[in-house]
Amino acid sequence: MITGLYSASTNLDAIIHQQDVIARNIANAQVSGHKGETLVFRSFPDLLFSKQAAFIPDKTEANRTTGRLGTGVGVDWDYLNFEPGPMVHTGVPTDLSIDGDGFFAVQTPRGERYTRNSEFQIKLDRQGKEGTLTTKEGYPLLGKSGPIKVPADAKLNVDLTGNVVAGDRTVDRIRLVTVPDKNVLLPESGSLFRLEDRWADQLKPAEGAVVHQGYLEKSNVNTIVEMARMIQSFRNYEAASRVLSVLDQNLNLAVNDVGRIA
Repeated sequence: MITGLYSASTNLDAIIHQQDVIARNIANAQVSGHKGETLVFRSFPDLLFSKQAAFIPDKTEANRTTGRLGTGVGVDWDYLNFEPGPMVHTGVPTDLSIDGDGFFAVQTPRGERYTRNSEFQIKLDRQGKEGTLTTKEGYPLLGKSGPIKVPADAKLNVDLTGNVVAGDRTVDRIRLVTVPDKNVLLPESGSLFRLEDRWADQLKPAEGAVVHQGYLEKSNVNTIVEMARMIQSFRNYEAASRVLSVLDQNLNLAVNDVGRIA
């Protein structure tokens, strides 16, 4: 009975974690380039109960496995779905989306980060003569020569290879990168990803990636699917909590009532 309480409680903990993940997916469903998360559960090792008879050989009928008891469930791992989100035409010159495997590189106060968030803007300097391509949070978009800067009064054009043209002059080329194993990318807020120093050698140029100007990559989260998962998760939580309540009542009866002398 005590083991049943532990098993039910681990189920509740795992479901709470799952609901947090689903809530994050729904909250970021409208964020450009956001990648949905999915939890994978695993069961803890089962316990085998054996019937043991003294002074009888092990392989006889008297000595046999009589049952199996589960010890609960936990979160095995939390992985990100890096499938591209749908592209939406906006016509905005600073909306730049990637078609293919790749990430934009941006500079943050915490170091270099990578993103599929394609909603950029131009941040002008104090004189208003020159602008820097940045994310909505103000992080500069990186090109081959560092942060990409363009004249404030020039028309902005970006070709399929990522060349940034201001007026009739090519000012830089957008730096597109990728990693063979996406599991080494760690998510941060704002659809940013960071790469630990030990995996720095995995960072490669995204050779086959194509840049589309005037298109926005939406999140790959399906809100309807996530809402259905949230309802299912809530029902699982209710079932586990009822099991926990029944076991607690039975334990209370066993301790306080069973064996009481009338």
